Amino acid sequence: MVLGPVPDPEDLQAGLEQDQFRPFQDGLEEERLGWCDWRNPLITPPEREGVGQERFAVFSLRMDTRRVPSVLLKAHVDLRAQQLLKEKDLAFLGREARISLQDEIKVELLKKVLPVPKVVEVAWDLKGGLLWTTASSAKAQGALASLFMKSFGCEVHPLAPLVLAGRLCPSLPVESLMGLDPFDLELEEGRG
Repeated sequence: MVLGPVPDPEDLQAGLEQDQFRPFQDGLEEERLGWCDWRNPLITPPEREGVGQERFAVFSLRMDTRRVPSVLLKAHVDLRAQQLLKEKDLAFLGREARISLQDEIKVELLKKVLPVPKVVEVAWDLKGGLLWTTASSAKAQGALASLFMKSFGCEVHPLAPLVLAGRLCPSLPVESLMGLDPFDLELEEGRG
């Protein structure tokens, strides 16, 4: 359920462009996210003519992750530390020097690691106030909700069964809905 004012087409496009997906830059950044076109995650920002689909705004959230496996990072750090100890004729490498070395090596390795993309499709029913999405994990849902708020100024709340029932049958009093017993799908013994 989307709570907040529905943006006009210009503001909607401006939000998509402002928070469009941008590729990784050099550095220690391991995650990137932003809006992209629902037809192709390489199209950023989403193309205006693809976003507006009758009463829906359709686009995608792209989340890229790149990580250096810890075993590989440790092996590179150990190897480089041994080389430094030999070159500089040192007995040991201090904690700060080792952390600095680890950060330096991590930056080098992150440049070589290909990001793993995840794309979450979004269909926003602008008239009905509902957001349909393929975000199934808590992490993807959280990322979607926070970027949605940043881009469009609208909150996103999960549509629980009780809330959905209230929306579909507004004439039923809330007390009646609260008093419903769950339906037991298990068959009783002896009945086939």
